[in-house]
Amino acid sequence: MPSQRPTGRAAGTTGAGDTTPCKADAPYGELAEFYQLIDTVLARCQDFQSALASVEDSLVELRAIRRPGPPPVVLGGYARQAAWADFSAAFRALNGAVTLARAEGYRAAVDDGGLTLTELARVAGHSRQQVTRLVNRGRDSHRAGPQHPTPGR
Repeated sequence: MPSQRPTGRAAGTTGAGDTTPCKADAPYGELAEFYQLIDTVLARCQDFQSALASVEDSLVELRAIRRPGPPPVVLGGYARQAAWADFSAAFRALNGAVTLARAEGYRAAVDDGGLTLTELARVAGHSRQQVTRLVNRGRDSHRAGPQHPTPGR
């Protein structure tokens, strides 16, 4: 059975959002880019959690303001709009990072691991068409080199 590479805190990082290469990355040369994609996802999760907390605070404030029944024009405001915009941007960034990591994982499973698209679709629980699109996206990204977003905006 192949040995598992430790991840997160076990790999010597300080947790989500920490993209400092750890010493355990050295022997995994070809997988280093995939690990960096995972680190990007972790950083985007941190950004998303921060944006979500901001939206939660905004909703609590909105509820407190609304209880006495002010007119709806008082409910908007730049701070709330900015919080929702940050939340939406963080969600899109998280989704994009997860998609890139999944695409690379699927590409590696097919190209390097020898799975067929049909086998991968069955194992992943996705349609063959969706798996094909992700594998092709992973191949395009793999050929283009590391163009994935860097952690931390």
